Amino acid sequence: MTNEPAARRGTTAASASHPTRRDSSALGPDDWAWEFLRRSPAYVAAWRAAVPRNVPHVRLADDTYLLRLRRRYLQAERFGLYAFADPAKPAGRAPIFWLAGATRRLVNARCTTTEQGFHRSAMTLGTFKAQRLAAIAADGTHVVTMKREDSRIALKLVGLPVLTRPFRITFEVDGLDNIGAQTDALKVLQRLAAADAAKAFRSPFANNERLCHALIALDLSIAGKTYRQIAVALFGKETVAADWQGASQFLKDRTRRLVAKGHELMNGGYRDLLL
Repeated sequence: MTNEPAARRGTTAASASHPTRRDSSALGPDDWAWEFLRRSPAYVAAWRAAVPRNVPHVRLADDTYLLRLRRRYLQAERFGLYAFADPAKPAGRAPIFWLAGATRRLVNARCTTTEQGFHRSAMTLGTFKAQRLAAIAADGTHVVTMKREDSRIALKLVGLPVLTRPFRITFEVDGLDNIGAQTDALKVLQRLAAADAAKAFRSPFANNERLCHALIALDLSIAGKTYRQIAVALFGKETVAADWQGASQFLKDRTRRLVAKGHELMNGGYRDLLL
C-alpha cells in the first residue's frame, strides 16, 4: 500500500499505509493518534485548504525539533495541533506538534539559566532521553513535549529564552484537581533523566496490536470491504472459514467492533490516545 492517504488523492483514505504487526510495537500514543487523524477526510480537507499547509520546523543541535509560530493556526487547533502536518507522512516520517492542552500530563516548570548565577547540577533538554518536540506559540509560550515508548508528557517552560542553554528547573504544581497526573508526569521525567532510561520503558504490545487491527479494519472498511473480507485480512482465511458461521458469532462481533473502533478513533477519538 502507498504511504499517501487516498483521501488526498481524491478518493477515500482507505488505501493509507498501516503499521505492520512487527513494527507497531515501536509506536507510542502520539504516533497512533496521528495514524488515525491523518486518515480523516475532514482533516485532509482542512489541510488542503490551509495557507500555508505546512509550517517549517528546525532541528536543534541537541536533536530537539522546534516549531516557532508567528501566529495561531485556528483550523489546525481544531484537530489538537499547533500547525498542520502533511497527512501523506506516516508516523515517524515527520514530527507532529500536538497542542499542550491535548494531554493531562502538562507540567509547569520555571527555569534559571546558568548565566543567571546557577552552575551546579545544571541540566539541558538533552538530559531527558526522549524524542523532544518544542513549540514556541504565537504568545511566546514555550512547550516541550517528550515522548518515549508509551509515555508522553509536556513541559511548559518559563524563563528559558534559548532552549539549548543549561538550566536549573523548578516544577510548579497547578492546583490539586490534576495533581495525580502531574505527579505521574514528574515520575516519568525522573525516569527519562536516569542513566538507565532505556530499561525503564516498555511499550504494551497487546494494546498496540488492537490499535493496529483497528487501523487495518478502518482502511478496509473505507475501501468498501465486507466484514468477512476484513476478518480474513486480520485473522486469516482458515480461521474465518472455521469460525465465521459459528453459533457464538464471536469473530463477526470482534470484526464489527474493530471497524467501529477505527472510525471512532479517526473521528476524534484519537485525542483520548494522547491523554
